[in-house]
Amino acid sequence: MRLQEYLKNKFPNDLKKLKFEKPNNVIQNNPEEFDVDRYTIYFGGMNWENLEHDINHIEKEFHEHFFLCLFTISVIDLTMFSYFRNYYSIFRNKTRYPKFGWSGFGPHYENPKKLLDIPFEKGLIKMEKIDVNEYVDLFISETTHFLESNINQISTEDFFNSLLNDRDFQVNQNEKNTITPLIINTLKERFGK
Repeated sequence: MRLQEYLKNKFPNDLKKLKFEKPNNVIQNNPEEFDVDRYTIYFGGMNWENLEHDINHIEKEFHEHFFLCLFTISVIDLTMFSYFRNYYSIFRNKTRYPKFGWSGFGPHYENPKKLLDIPFEKGLIKMEKIDVNEYVDLFISETTHFLESNINQISTEDFFNSLLNDRDFQVNQNEKNTITPLIINTLKERFGK
């Protein structure tokens, strides 16, 4: 199954299989103060401590697709929140993506790169099963389609420039031999960075 077919037909159901947690009562009772809404739920936990549970019901043949799609929705959500806050409520109403992180004394968000790096470290991602160009094509086309259909004030180029310039999206020494730098560098090539 190609990645695009998985994203459209299988990922929405696989996403529902994650272990979700709601914010605590203090956060739920003060949503504006903590930048959450009534649909906010978290998955993963600190350093994706729930990884084993989260993939327990995902067919092994689709692990790479699942991790790439989780990475994508988390990156898009954080980029919209961080750089296009004026349009975030429109985005949030259309997507209601779960948040990668956890809720303690406040909300905590993990770097989305961990959605690829941690499974890679644990041997759950096989590099030969990932076509980086196919993934980047899909990431760009899905983002473009969403923006053109829902928030045409944001261009695809502005979105990806914001993402690629984010300090948390830079390649670090620990990631040199993982899938993350391949994705980042391919995106940079596509956007002339």
